[in-house]
Amino acid sequence: MKKHLGSIFVILSAVLFGLMPLMTRIAYAHGSNAYTVAFGRFFMGAAILALVILASPKASFRLTKKQALDVFKLSITYALMPVMLYMSYEYIDSGLATTLHFTYPVAVIVMLVVFCKQKPEKKQIFCMVLCLGGLALTTSPGSDPSVPGIALAVGSGIVYATYIVLLGRSSAKALHPFSLAFWMSLMASLEIAAAALVLGKLTFALDATGWAAEAALALCATVFALVLFQKGLFLCGEVQASLLSTFEPLTGIIVGVIAFQERLSPLEMGGMACILAAAVLLVLPIGSKESQPQ
Repeated sequence: MKKHLGSIFVILSAVLFGLMPLMTRIAYAHGSNAYTVAFGRFFMGAAILALVILASPKASFRLTKKQALDVFKLSITYALMPVMLYMSYEYIDSGLATTLHFTYPVAVIVMLVVFCKQKPEKKQIFCMVLCLGGLALTTSPGSDPSVPGIALAVGSGIVYATYIVLLGRSSAKALHPFSLAFWMSLMASLEIAAAALVLGKLTFALDATGWAAEAALALCATVFALVLFQKGLFLCGEVQASLLSTFEPLTGIIVGVIAFQERLSPLEMGGMACILAAAVLLVLPIGSKESQPQ
């Protein structure tokens, strides 16, 4: 039951993360840029989480030295991932970048096998292939991709895979979900702000609609989605969490159809069916003996 509950948490987080393109588009159209979106998402999310912690009798701001070090390591990978992915958009189209980024479940499995001596289930490997096939069908890569763009998109996936593996084995697991999300968001926002200031990329020239989009992004992607993903990963394990996260681009496609009247091709519908089938197979108790998350 814990593993199934964790799967539900991860799927819900992926759906919320999938709303990011909509809110990011709105923020871009009203004066924001990639660095400001990433900074605002984390900083405003940390502010909201601080209020939640102050009102919660169970959550607190306390960290041990080991927890502080682990959260700092996690925040570096979590802050670096969106910056690399956003930068890849300058070289290759977003469809190819998304496909390359969402190969990170493969990287998670490889890291667990190589560094943690943990073998994935046969069912998980099959679902990984099904997810990757579905992602390939739902995107339309450009005809002339550049090496820097490919490297940045793949690198963002590897960095995110590193975050997932580190999170699954971190002493921060003992923290309350709101406390962990707060410190992660705060540290990531400060790291992004420092890099953006050095590069001269941070801007605050947003109108009211732009700031509203930033606040919505912080609430959905940081406060709710981040907390749900972390809690879900602790319950269902790194491999299953990374595979179920492919609901994020699936949600993005549905948002595009509803909000921007984008049309789905038969290949895209087939890709969505593959991702949904993989999710169902992962949640159902079929196949080899389930491994417990560590």
